[in-house]
Amino acid sequence: MGRVHQAADEDALAELADASANFGFLLPLEPLLLLYGAGAEADAHAHPDRSLAQARQFAEVLTAEFARLLGPESADGAADGPVHRALTELHRSGNPSPGGETRPDDRSRARHLVRHCFDLGVWYFRLRTGVRDALTFVPPAEWDDTPAGSPHRKVTAWEPVTGLATWVALLDEYVPALRRAFDRRTPAETGTRESLKARAAILEAEWRVADLLTEAGWTVQDGSDALYKLRVRGVAVRGTAQPDGAAGPDYVLRVDGRPVGTVEVQPRGGDLRAAMTRTRGTGIRSTASAEPRMHYTYATDGVRVLFRNGDDPEPGPREVFTFHQPDTLALWQREAAADPQAPTFQSRVRLRLPDLSDDGRRQDSLRSVQYDAVRAFESSLRRGERRAMVQIAVGGGRTVTAVTAAHRLLRHARARRILFLVDRVELEMQALATFAAYSGPGDDGRKFTELYRVERLGLDAVPSHGVVVSTVQRLISALSGGDPTSGVHYRPNLPPESFDLVIADDCHRSVSPRWRALFNYFDAPVLGLTATPTDRALEVFQDNLVSSYTFEDAVADDRAVGVTVYRVGGLPTRPEWTADTLEEEYGPDAEETPGHRRSVVSGKALHAALTAFKEGLRSMFPERAELGSGEVALPKTVVYAADDRHADEVVATVRTVFGQGPGFCRKVTLKSGSPYRLLAEFRNTIELRVVVVVGLVLAGTDTAPVECVLFLRDVKSANRYFQMVAVGTRPIASTELRAVTPGASAKTQCVVVDPFDATRHYADLSSATRKRRKNTYQDPAPATVDDYVEVMERWRSFLRAGNGPARDLITSTRILTEGDVRRLRSWAESLARPPHDLTAEQIWSAYERAGVTVPDPRRPRTPKGPVDLLGLVRYEAGLEPRPRPYRDQVFDRLGAWIDRQERQGRSFDPDQLWWMESIADCLATDGHFNSTSLANVPFTLRGGTSGFLRAFGEQGGVPLLDELSRGLA
Repeated sequence: MGRVHQAADEDALAELADASANFGFLLPLEPLLLLYGAGAEADAHAHPDRSLAQARQFAEVLTAEFARLLGPESADGAADGPVHRALTELHRSGNPSPGGETRPDDRSRARHLVRHCFDLGVWYFRLRTGVRDALTFVPPAEWDDTPAGSPHRKVTAWEPVTGLATWVALLDEYVPALRRAFDRRTPAETGTRESLKARAAILEAEWRVADLLTEAGWTVQDGSDALYKLRVRGVAVRGTAQPDGAAGPDYVLRVDGRPVGTVEVQPRGGDLRAAMTRTRGTGIRSTASAEPRMHYTYATDGVRVLFRNGDDPEPGPREVFTFHQPDTLALWQREAAADPQAPTFQSRVRLRLPDLSDDGRRQDSLRSVQYDAVRAFESSLRRGERRAMVQIAVGGGRTVTAVTAAHRLLRHARARRILFLVDRVELEMQALATFAAYSGPGDDGRKFTELYRVERLGLDAVPSHGVVVSTVQRLISALSGGDPTSGVHYRPNLPPESFDLVIADDCHRSVSPRWRALFNYFDAPVLGLTATPTDRALEVFQDNLVSSYTFEDAVADDRAVGVTVYRVGGLPTRPEWTADTLEEEYGPDAEETPGHRRSVVSGKALHAALTAFKEGLRSMFPERAELGSGEVALPKTVVYAADDRHADEVVATVRTVFGQGPGFCRKVTLKSGSPYRLLAEFRNTIELRVVVVVGLVLAGTDTAPVECVLFLRDVKSANRYFQMVAVGTRPIASTELRAVTPGASAKTQCVVVDPFDATRHYADLSSATRKRRKNTYQDPAPATVDDYVEVMERWRSFLRAGNGPARDLITSTRILTEGDVRRLRSWAESLARPPHDLTAEQIWSAYERAGVTVPDPRRPRTPKGPVDLLGLVRYEAGLEPRPRPYRDQVFDRLGAWIDRQERQGRSFDPDQLWWMESIADCLATDGHFNSTSLANVPFTLRGGTSGFLRAFGEQGGVPLLDELSRGLA
């Protein structure tokens, strides 16, 4: 009798397998999976609650089967893998709505989970059999809710769902026996288990890859299917074999029916570069027919994706976020056909982008720093480097530099789209205005926006060409589906290949997860612009600092004003837990995270600090003392507080100390309402003199009238210190300054009121910048032994043509002033530009190789500058017998001056010698020195002017300084 029941059981299972459209293939492997899968399929439409229960049973059996085959630790697959996610969703399927009422969403969820069961069943089938044939899910006819007479009703290949439900019901009594037999099955042997684990790893990767391809718009098909022959834009054909029978790539990508690329799949953690090397042979014709070469190669484990474009000048693998869309590869194919010599953006940069000097651009249309930065970046791009950073200090014109680079790439390299990325709306508006005002050479006076689209990132797809300007916040929102906390996800309307170039302003923020996520998402080179590069930001940009224009350079070129420190010592500070809510919105520096202990000036100490600041205005701005009263009108002042609560206290105390009302001092934060209106009022009116801020809300805004920066909180980061001080270093025309600051004549300094020794960061960042300059772009290269004669001849021809410095600089023996040095710098910059292309270092090196000048072995050789060139001009004019480096002359004069003083009976202690040697070093580096130089580094490290007077005495310090300056110059 038992054998009769067993035969009836087997017959019924066979009938069930035939009746099921999607789960019959599981019968030879595990009948329970057939029963539960077919049951979920049969009940999904009419009884979704029963379907959900069957789906849970399917997951339980499959989980137990995985544990038997792969081991308990591998029962659910990788914790973040598709198998684990699908099983978890089935286990948590839950019940439909309370009361047993069926709702449309219950039915939809049941159908969704049936599809999960099918996908897991296919994965299990491939694991057990090793067969990779594709199995296609067939939706039952009952799942089509379109009315029967509608022309849009789908034609479904499978109808007999009612029969399926009947067979499921008939087999219900056999389930306990099948379950007992299942539970008695023994674990797989060790050898079998290891083999299955290896197969499971590659199957897991294949599932991930299929998901990624589908997400990117590819239709994934088995090699035996013929769908790719239909009118489908992109098809990923699985398991294609070579004509000789050898194993082919895991996928061949076909666009409009033609093969264009390959995909090699590796298990998680596999060597993708080695896999990509193996696939180079598949880049030949894929069949015996005359099909084109497949130029696009991918290697992936379903998590990381490497890509190589065989059309690039020097094809090499690079990591991309995911696969490119079929439309993208079709566009690349068209571009390659239209310009076979330069088929890609990278090759067009190399072959079609002219040097900046050959672009029809007048040399004076860009500042030298902008000119050098654009050339350096383009050279980096020609070399195929994916990240490049340019340092341009405040006042150097970063945005114009970026717009110039964008204009040239759009015009000459036929870039399709460029992303300009900022971190706040105010900077976004400034960027849009700069693009609108820009006119390039050869454009017949037409503005940038008349030739190319420039627009903010919107909700729709990106434009077909032009420039897209966006804040980091808006772009993150677009790529996270409106939930920035969820991270960046693939967006079909904004795929990674959307842009040919990403320009990131204020890229020192790239250390934050948000910026890094965007850089890693887009498959495009990134140009970073910053005034304050950090070591961690340089890591993000692969230490590729191609051009550097520092704050010191900006001050020397009158693009910024120098910093004077006014110390308020002896004030008690207290540590306070601060939250920096405003700074969190911009992504704080890595060195200074939100929510930490920080020293702040508060209470009585705050009142004392502000009183000292008020009383010190006369010494800070002595030229502004009004006749009779001796008082100085408070310059525009920015005060940095620790947090919102501290800012409120500071505002109240400022008003009390200065005896003014609400219009005199205001708190400005993004959360205080109308921050940009307040900043405009602060910039343009007389009444509002002081703003109190918490973070970097002022960074990037026009704060040119600001002359005082007051720190009432400590600063842990050198990078943040410079950003905070920079709001007061922008120059301003005297007429504009007088309009908002009564009694002012000119802006000559930024006074930093510092109770915390925040200025210690100045030396730290300056030293780091000097170290980084070793990596900056150098063009042209120093002269070699073979070309020094040519360098000297070009230099002398340059002088004979009347291109020397002003006559008074050549013949005068007076002390050089700051204005004289500026004139020499400007002259040297014109010498360094085409067609001359000569630098002071090249020329001086040529004279050394010719034996005209001999380095002093007692002193280390240092780079030569404009003042050294002045010595060579005097030598060529017969005014000096032998040219010597300016630094050597200065220190020789210092030694002679000290000898004379000692012969007169005066001696100097080590501290005094430090001051004199530092003054000599400053003079040798900058070409000039005066008493105001004591307010700069390194003198501020020892107290500035006050420290000098302490070292030499109040009475003798000033005369000695004048005598020393004359003796060294």
